[in-house]
Amino acid sequence: MGKFSALSDASRTIVNLLKAELEGIVNPENIGVCDPRERTNFTVGIHLYDLQENGEFRETREVVLQDGSTKPPPTSLSLYIVISVASKAELPVRAFDEQRILGKVIQTLNDYGRLPEQHMPEALRQAGETITIELLSVDLEEKIKIWSLFGQPYKPSCFYRISPVLLESAIVRKPKPKVRGLETQIRRK
Repeated sequence: MGKFSALSDASRTIVNLLKAELEGIVNPENIGVCDPRERTNFTVGIHLYDLQENGEFRETREVVLQDGSTKPPPTSLSLYIVISVASKAELPVRAFDEQRILGKVIQTLNDYGRLPEQHMPEALRQAGETITIELLSVDLEEKIKIWSLFGQPYKPSCFYRISPVLLESAIVRKPKPKVRGLETQIRRK
């Protein structure tokens, strides 16, 4: 289970994976999480556009820690991201460059199918969760609506669901003291 940073850790894992796999195609420093309106120097931008509680992975039992303490069950989330490319290439080849980069992004995420442990930040790695990467089939009208949320015109992009991302509770309940012994007294009348 992830700490409160689980959402950003999942995004960071995708960035780290793409930096490793797109090296030679895109400068790794130009891959990052950003708002589409504020891309700065990012050629490949990862944008979180929605998150939802994931009912199919909802845990209902409390988590029991080694010392006997308990925590409420984690919140299971699905993260919805859009990945877009904004090439810095000259205009005559810009569209080709963007399509080539987008193709490599899709190939990479499809080949892995889950967030790879070697690219995870330490906190997410310690959680030991298997988090899947699923390419979503989103129709053009819905894509245009999503891009309008960012105040941007539609741009060819790919949409993914990252799940389950488990967000652990910060509440820890100490165990009740155990009974150490029992004394009985018999009263006589």
